[in-house]
Amino acid sequence: MNRKLLALAISSSLLVACGGDDDNDNDNTPSGTLQLSQIDTYYSGEDFASSAAEIVSYDTCSDRLYVVNAEAETVDVLEYDATSETLTKDTSIDLAGAATDAGIDIGAANSVSAKDCKVAVAIEADDKQENGIIALYSSDDLSLLATYSAGALPDMVTLSEDGNYIVAANEGEPSDDYSNDPEGSVTIVDISAGADQAVTHQVNFRDFNVGGSRAAELPADVRISGPQGTSVAQDLEPEYLTLSKDGSTAWVALQENNAFAIIDVANASVTSLVGLGSKAWDAASGNQLDASNKDDGTGQFASYEQLAGLYMPDTVTSVEIGGEIYILSANEGDGREYVFDATQSACDDAGFIWDGDDDYAPGGDDEDADKYANEEDDCISYVDELRGKDLYDLVNDQHPLYAALDDNDELKRLKFVVDKDSYASTDTLYAFGARSFSIWNAEGGLVADSGDDIAKRVYAVEPANFNADNENNYTDETGDNRSDDKGTEPEAIEVATIGSRVFAFVGLERQGGIMVYEITDPSAPAFQSYFTNRDFSEPVCTEVYMDHEDEDDGACANDTYNRDAGDLAPESIEYFSRDDKHFIAVGNEVSGTTTVYELTFAETAAD
Repeated sequence: MNRKLLALAISSSLLVACGGDDDNDNDNTPSGTLQLSQIDTYYSGEDFASSAAEIVSYDTCSDRLYVVNAEAETVDVLEYDATSETLTKDTSIDLAGAATDAGIDIGAANSVSAKDCKVAVAIEADDKQENGIIALYSSDDLSLLATYSAGALPDMVTLSEDGNYIVAANEGEPSDDYSNDPEGSVTIVDISAGADQAVTHQVNFRDFNVGGSRAAELPADVRISGPQGTSVAQDLEPEYLTLSKDGSTAWVALQENNAFAIIDVANASVTSLVGLGSKAWDAASGNQLDASNKDDGTGQFASYEQLAGLYMPDTVTSVEIGGEIYILSANEGDGREYVFDATQSACDDAGFIWDGDDDYAPGGDDEDADKYANEEDDCISYVDELRGKDLYDLVNDQHPLYAALDDNDELKRLKFVVDKDSYASTDTLYAFGARSFSIWNAEGGLVADSGDDIAKRVYAVEPANFNADNENNYTDETGDNRSDDKGTEPEAIEVATIGSRVFAFVGLERQGGIMVYEITDPSAPAFQSYFTNRDFSEPVCTEVYMDHEDEDDGACANDTYNRDAGDLAPESIEYFSRDDKHFIAVGNEVSGTTTVYELTFAETAAD
């Protein structure tokens, strides 16, 4: 077998027989510090920041990578050319046939999972509040095997290791004007008897509604935060999920709800809902954060009493260590803000928040009234976040953070979770996300959290561009840009067992780059390395704005990505092995690039 990354010289039958090197031999456990060595990058060629490389999955049978290209509404199929040593697109899966088979109008694909010679794709409906589908393909010839109905906005899909189940997290996100809020759900498709003999189950959360048979089981710290009248089933929004190795259990991240749903796959039922609690940013915790983009510069780390973060994980994955199952989460955080175009009068009449230009005030002249009636701009139907400067008016003046909320050098710019109209001096104030990754046990109990380690290590490497945005490389504009939001924004997470050692890979959506930790002892993650090929000295596009009255300096001006800028916004990470070598593939949403790294080991200290 060719020792290159994706060998093309092997017949399909041999590939099916050999598969990947998934069973690690403890006798071959590597020593030293794990580092990443970039192999090659494939660029989709789509417009800048158009989500042209989101979720990536590797299939051992076909020895290819499958990458969701939301801009083209396809799944790109990538191969490695052993002669030129480059990643190239072999073909794409056109999803139109799946739409025809299912009899619906479709929007973009959101997720792909390739295992056991199958490729499952989660596809939203053209109207995102309507039910989407899961399309199943053969990885051999990319023929469509079947389509299955899913819930509203299937946002993530995975195949079980044995290929017997397809499971999808259906987010059920409301429309921008909040007039249509579908229920969140989980789709389970049993294909053990064959794709054409599948049994599909839709798992919902209606029993947890007020008055429902399981309402008393809803933990108090599962955050239900939608507008008045929103049911629990509508409010719970599955974002991502991970399956146990035997496929019997799914752990579903309910991001906005700061919770997990634990699902019994075979019985298609909810075992439990688990609130994830919060992470302290006080002095006793030892955790510090840079909370402002308007302070004296990057790296202004501090602790704050009665300030905490809600974990609100995005990507989750799972691993078995020492006979126990652990769940890993990338704690991105996410608020709810729904905005649509409307006239100011229509926005006011609906009781929503006008966020456009102030076109007219009562008592103005007729010309203003006409403008008021006809021009459309941003109308906010719902929002659950406020900056510190706005929260200041709701907080008791004896609160230890009261002064900091009115100080640009501290918390005036930070975005806070807002769940009530006033806050007592003893109340904890919550920010979005935990700026970390966490390890949980199978019941959802916290085992370990990386604290402020990610931020401190990124700052040590890239102080001028710390907490950067992912759509601008101009340091004066991007450095410190995301400090008031969610920092480096851990988004993607993957786990790899190599011999007897276990490693976690964390993708930083805003900052860029991959953090590597050893988690062989789940209670004590140990930093290994940080790798980024983002080049802040290069503009993000071949033309960028400078000295423009309406645009930030360094912002993309022509939608054409500059490949020298490197990878921007890692959205997903996929580990795989081949020919006794180990790799990860990373899908980068903003740059539209897919990069493959070989995992190497160096006899140097991690720190």
